[in-house]
Formats: sequence, structure tokens, C-alpha cells
Amino acid sequence: MIGKRGRGFTLIEIMIALAIFAVVSAALIRNASLTVQQTGMIRERTLAWWVAENHLNELRSAPRTEQNYPSIGRDRVSVRMADRDWELLVEVKETENKNMRRIEITAYNENDLEAALVTLSGFLGRH
Repeated sequence: MIGKRGRGFTLIEIMIALAIFAVVSAALIRNASLTVQQTGMIRERTLAWWVAENHLNELRSAPRTEQNYPSIGRDRVSVRMADRDWELLVEVKETENKNMRRIEITAYNENDLEAALVTLSGFLGRH
């Protein structure tokens, strides 16, 4: 026959199990929140990349004449995409070839102009 001690868990055993459960649950919740945060950042950077890429493709697809060939310098451009406003810093640089320009486009969220999300580089020919 089984005595009283063999029938169930003691209060100490239940408290230890609850403590272990609490620690594991806290770790799982922290991991889940970090995953959500990283997913949001990846989404933000992907959208910023598309915005920068779209602007570079607009520059490339525009008919070029001597008057609209980009001059060396910096320019800020505001763009609306995905129901949000974006700020682009477009920097045109000289290359060794006088008929080619290097274009660097840095995309920012309009609410945070200090932290660049992406920088895209490309080239644009005169003809």
C-alpha cells in the first residue's frame, strides 16, 4: 500500500515547477518580442531599399540631354511610397570617365533623418 507521501506533489515541488515555468515563459516572450522588432526593421529597410531603387531607376530611365545630365553635388528629395513619406539624399559624384556619374542614394524615414536605413549606389551615363 502507498503512504501519504506517494500520492501527490509537495508544495515545494509545485513552487519549483512554477519558478522554472516562469523563467522559461519570460525567455520565450523576450524572444518573441525581439522577433517582432526585427521583422519590423527588416520591413522598414526593404521599403527604404525599394524607394531608393525606384528613384535610381527614374534617373536612369529619364531621357538624357546635355541640360538634364546630373551635375555633381547633393540634393534632398521627398518621396511618398507605401502610404509613408521618405527622405532621400541623392549624391552625384564624378568618375574617371567624364561621360559617367556615380549616384549614391541614401534613404531615411521622414520621422528620423539621423539614421540612414539604406544606401544604394549606381551609375548613370551621359548617353
